[in-house]
Amino acid sequence: MSNFFAKLVPLTVLEHFEHFLLNNPSRAAKFLNHANPHLLEEFSGKKALHIFQQAAKESSGYHSFLQQYQISTKNIHTLEDFNRLVPATDKANYIKQFSFEQRCRQGHLPKTGNIDESGGTSGKATNWIHDFKEEDLLFKAVNFEYNYIFDSGKNKDYLVISAWSTGPWATGIKFCELMERIALVKNTATDPRDIIDTLKMFGTEKHYLIGGYPPFLKNLIDDCSDQINWKDYKIDLITGGEGVPIEWVYYMQKKLLPGAKIVSSYGASDIDIGVGFETPFCFFLRELAFENEKLRKELFGRDELPMLFQYNPLVHYIHNITNEQGQPEFEITLLDRNAALPKVKYALHDEGKKFGYVEMTDLIFKHCPLFLDEFEKRGGKLSEVLHLPFLTIFGRSDGTLSFDGANVFPNQIEGGILRDKRLSKLINRFKMEKRYDKKHTVEFHVHLELKKGVKSSETLKKKAEKSILEELLQVDPDYRESYQHNRKLFPRVSLYKFEHPLFKQDDAKCKNIYMMKNKMATGKEK
Repeated sequence: MSNFFAKLVPLTVLEHFEHFLLNNPSRAAKFLNHANPHLLEEFSGKKALHIFQQAAKESSGYHSFLQQYQISTKNIHTLEDFNRLVPATDKANYIKQFSFEQRCRQGHLPKTGNIDESGGTSGKATNWIHDFKEEDLLFKAVNFEYNYIFDSGKNKDYLVISAWSTGPWATGIKFCELMERIALVKNTATDPRDIIDTLKMFGTEKHYLIGGYPPFLKNLIDDCSDQINWKDYKIDLITGGEGVPIEWVYYMQKKLLPGAKIVSSYGASDIDIGVGFETPFCFFLRELAFENEKLRKELFGRDELPMLFQYNPLVHYIHNITNEQGQPEFEITLLDRNAALPKVKYALHDEGKKFGYVEMTDLIFKHCPLFLDEFEKRGGKLSEVLHLPFLTIFGRSDGTLSFDGANVFPNQIEGGILRDKRLSKLINRFKMEKRYDKKHTVEFHVHLELKKGVKSSETLKKKAEKSILEELLQVDPDYRESYQHNRKLFPRVSLYKFEHPLFKQDDAKCKNIYMMKNKMATGKEK
């Protein structure tokens, strides 16, 4: 029935209705609390097909891309055709193969808009162009999320502090551009002194929302506690750029006033800064998975707990795929016809999976039949749950680690080893790891397997740390920016004898495994 109805509704009518809803966040929340989840996703697929046809017609680069794979738009009639036959795009096979003009609609750059960038695997930035018209849909989506999550419509007069890294990076730019249309914003960047001075200047009566990467926010709260009493201020936090353990959230909540909101968001400069947002229902389901091992393993296929977000299927169409290594990934189609650079089936190569709303809640019900009652017992409101699909994010599937908004790639660690010829002759393999200490402070670890007959020493360890750090500071501008403000991101090297079990276990695999994944923490801290 929902499929039949979705086919009947003209696309223009659907888009007018979307804008009607998003123009009023309260109205949108009420609609999404009662909406048929299947119908929302049917509309999402319908829009994706239209965007695909439009991109093939208006972007010469995308048209040529499809020709390379011998794909004709005339043969793509259904969403099943689209998902099965149309190849994914990514940085390697599309972004780097065609010029900006070829990828732009109508073959030319927009006259107004902005350009932001993200660091590439070699440290060379990738630039992303956005038409000013794109701001409209993104702003309305962010405005809805902001009002929904932070109750800003209930007489909360927020002063927003933007503590993201400055420069051409997407998050800092977009966050300020969008939030200044919603609230009063001060851009302190990653300057703790300025943040403390701002809080003291405007006093304890205001509501504050501080946005920044997790390691920076953690260091701010910990390191400045002798300069300010955090519990004197009404502070909420919004973070993103990397995942955080659930214990990290509990730790930070203890440092702030009771009831302080700590919310994660998911985005990428390739697509949007606001792809997914952590609703109260998301966090509750993540807590259930944290507490229930069987549920966790059925949902996520492992003992590790990913981030969990909800997203608007009328803004992004997301489809699950499996990469060459057998890991779950997803493709995103940006459903904005005003996008300067159309994104069709774009693979970020983040490891994760999309769940439909009904699919997710049915799986939860199998293990926790009274989970909705439990949600209300913990302060949740069923009348405010959004019938939106979910997106789980484990991190980068290619072995990349994110620290304070900076991506560190395996080839950069390899470059750090190779830059010292003597060191390179002594090292066999390596792994990277993101770890949290007992105080939930993020640490960057590099594990090096020595070649046969090589003995470990403190001198060799220090040499490796120095060489890897120098390489990262030289080739990775994002890491360099983060390290300047957070020296705790220093690469901590551990040395292992040849064929140590940590590395020996990978011998049967075709490719080197560069990233170590932590198992779930045990025990519940609140």
